[in-house]
Amino acid sequence: MNSRVVVVAVIEKDGKILLGRKPKDKGPYPNTWHLLGGGVHLDEETLEDAVKREVKEETGLTIASLQRTQFDEDYEPNKHGELTHYVWFVFRVTPTSLEATASDDLEKLKWFSKKDLRKIELNRPTIKLFKEIGLL
Repeated sequence: MNSRVVVVAVIEKDGKILLGRKPKDKGPYPNTWHLLGGGVHLDEETLEDAVKREVKEETGLTIASLQRTQFDEDYEPNKHGELTHYVWFVFRVTPTSLEATASDDLEKLKWFSKKDLRKIELNRPTIKLFKEIGLL
């Protein structure tokens, strides 16, 4: 089984959370909303550098400050259908601006109010995290 270290960012502004959605049927976690982030290049970067890079790549946002808050793990088929053990490091981040633009590998980005998080289809790790930090 493959393993992958991943960083994800909780980006919040005015009581809203920024989430991304991949194109239809693209995995892992297809057809769901998720926190922004991605794989860490362990031989090239720190976790902090990885979350800055991933947020910039996926949203165009630059991070002004960040704080590591949690970690977790999950098992899910990767984009090639191979079962993968994901280890997640979660950061709360503050961007330098709030004008986000979806990258090529995201269908869209959207700011959701905390009350609307219960109404959308989130992936398993995001649901678990939001319950732990009191957003669901």
